[in-house]
Amino acid sequence: MECYGYKTTKRKPKVFKEILDVLEYMINNHMIEVKQDLDSITYETGIEIKIITENFDTPDNFVKLVSSTFDTIMMSESSINKENILLAFLYVRSYIFEREKNSDGSEKYADMSYQRPEAFYRDLKGMSKDTSLSHDTLNRCMKDLVDFGILKKHTVGSIKRKNDTVPQNVPNIYVINKENYKQEIKWALEKMKEIYKVSSFGKFIQKGESDENSTENNN
Repeated sequence: MECYGYKTTKRKPKVFKEILDVLEYMINNHMIEVKQDLDSITYETGIEIKIITENFDTPDNFVKLVSSTFDTIMMSESSINKENILLAFLYVRSYIFEREKNSDGSEKYADMSYQRPEAFYRDLKGMSKDTSLSHDTLNRCMKDLVDFGILKKHTVGSIKRKNDTVPQNVPNIYVINKENYKQEIKWALEKMKEIYKVSSFGKFIQKGESDENSTENNN
């Protein structure tokens, strides 16, 4: 309860009752097993919960959230609602598919041209539509995830196609902050060049920047 910012006093018992109602629902639907009698639980009671994994539906886009990442998001200082930051991260993570590796963690296939980079590079418009979050909120969520050290960001730049009057920025690349993140960014850049059919990207266009100051791409 403290993790979510609730005061653990008997003066505000509503959230306490709601937690017990959720636990009771999960018990009755055979999602979890709890040894304690829920009626005897107090604010300081440690609850031992066993998850009945076979009763959970795990579709193809199921995303695992490790406790260290969850704790980092929930414990970090931010002016953004923590649930929005968590939603943004889970959305990003759902698009980062981990490649098949050898038992020692090395790449199983040497030719990366046939492999997907472990990176996220969707446009903000699509993210906003799927998550129902505004562009501004998403931008702030993504900035927090980078500031928290969870994600690494690479600003790609812009492209200018034949029918464009001004260059258009392409989505940024985000990767999980781990040892080989620079390599993942490099592979993601190559994939994006294939997608946009360019050999390089122009400079990132700041809001209000004129076309005269931009750099065109080599198509």
